[in-house]
Amino acid sequence: MASTAVRPTSLPPWTYRSLIWVFAQRDLKARFKGTVGGWMWSLLLPLATVVIYSVVFSLVIRVQPPPFGNGSKGVYFVWLLVGLVPWNFFSSTVLMGMPSLLSSGGLLQKVYFPSYIPIISMAIAVGVQSLIELGIVAAILLFFGSVGWSWLLVPVWLVIFVLFTVSVSYVFAVANVHTRDVAQILGVIMQLVFFMTPIIFPITMIPVDFHGIPARAIVAANPLAAFLIDLRSLVYELRVPDFTEWGYLLLWTAGVLLVAMWVYRKWGQDIGESV
Repeated sequence: MASTAVRPTSLPPWTYRSLIWVFAQRDLKARFKGTVGGWMWSLLLPLATVVIYSVVFSLVIRVQPPPFGNGSKGVYFVWLLVGLVPWNFFSSTVLMGMPSLLSSGGLLQKVYFPSYIPIISMAIAVGVQSLIELGIVAAILLFFGSVGWSWLLVPVWLVIFVLFTVSVSYVFAVANVHTRDVAQILGVIMQLVFFMTPIIFPITMIPVDFHGIPARAIVAANPLAAFLIDLRSLVYELRVPDFTEWGYLLLWTAGVLLVAMWVYRKWGQDIGESV
């Protein structure tokens, strides 16, 4: 039986920054290992998704995007891409981060390090691709001349969103260690969340009342919907969200972070015994 590593006195997360970067480099190298396209897939896959959704929703269903922040007519594929970038980061971090504790089980049993390290490292690895995608979005918006000072607040939005995503991912990763059924149902949950988030359609297309159900209010309450709407406000519509909108993001992030901290203290500190 493998011996469980002894847990030293708790240290702040930044103490492990070198280890986090080592794990992140490992995850980056493993993402497209053995493929001919290599890192080209990090651009081709999102672009292929944008093309498919653009054809279906702009030509077939004829979804009308809002106008650019500079007042010119909106372009659906640009509006869609702005929403897909944060969704891809969130879904990839959660889905790929969930099994990361199990895959690091042997190491966790031999050498102690906080169980959130593999999750943060995975978020960094996924985030590299997301930053490339965000750079493409910026270049496209520059081409259409839709640029404003609201872009300066994107780093603030990013910090809040990354913290929210990592916290959610950690909770699922720990839950998966103790209950392997989580891995089976998470894919279904993510599909449900995808269609409950206004990624491929504006929230205004959702009826306010659907057979007595406040459909639009339910979708608007989804924290991911709030994150996507606020990012589109900043970079596409060139509008700064008001304090209420920022407060909603901060409230959800603080709540999920507290849950993640509670999960860490209750089940995550000696997780080497369970993997």
